Amino acid sequence: MPISIKKAATTVALLSTLFALPVLSSEQDTDKKALADEAAKELANPNTALASLNFKFQYYSGYEGGGDSSTILFQPALPFPMDNGDKVIFRPALPYVINNDVGNLNRDDSGFGDISFDLAYAPKAAPGNITAFGLIAQLPTGSSGFSSEQFAVGPEMLLGKASKERIFIFFPNHLWGVSNSSDKINGEHVIEDINRTSVQIGWVELLGNGWTIASSPTMTYDWNTDQAEIPLNFQVSKTVIMGSRPWKIGLEANYYIEKDEKTRPDFMIGLNITPVVENKFAGLF
Repeated sequence: MPISIKKAATTVALLSTLFALPVLSSEQDTDKKALADEAAKELANPNTALASLNFKFQYYSGYEGGGDSSTILFQPALPFPMDNGDKVIFRPALPYVINNDVGNLNRDDSGFGDISFDLAYAPKAAPGNITAFGLIAQLPTGSSGFSSEQFAVGPEMLLGKASKERIFIFFPNHLWGVSNSSDKINGEHVIEDINRTSVQIGWVELLGNGWTIASSPTMTYDWNTDQAEIPLNFQVSKTVIMGSRPWKIGLEANYYIEKDEKTRPDFMIGLNITPVVENKFAGLF
């Protein structure tokens, strides 16, 4: 009789454990969804405290004269939180460009483009407000034929609003070339000093479960050529938790409604992969 009671107790314990497993799994899934939602909102905010490595794979086509090109862009975002709640944010960008028989440009080559970066100071703001200001710069580090051959620098500013459902941003900057090392013909540089204004206007809709849709076109105006470039932009992304790390995976498309018809493409299609990482240098400030 005692043996039967012991067996029954063991059976009840095993059944209780088995029935508890789906509950535990469901709780873990719920926790991951909540974490993915929070990470998706943070990664949609340019002033996020999350450090990340952004890999962009961009395909361009529709050049006058045929051909296509691709850009592989590595763009980490490294925030440095301060004790008072402010942040310093450093975002370098390293591009690698591949030209495939681009018609009017007579380009069938590849190489590294110039490294650019922005360094911004983001003061602690009231909940829902996004504010930052700083500088943007471009370094003449690119391969031959892919570099502007000059150092360029200028101011930037970020304003935005964030809620539980969406984020809006306004992000203007301007670049001036200040140290041109390109060849000269008749005393004039072959490559003109950079004089370019860019404005990014962004909207992100937070759909839940890690999903977002967005439109965040970057419009530029080249004051040397009086040429604007204006894309229509659409993005969709999903943030997932792999292991304990958030990953944001997204698709992006541009259609250019205003551009230099002789040198610029009609459209761009991109794949963006962004893992969140630990910033080993976060304690510098």
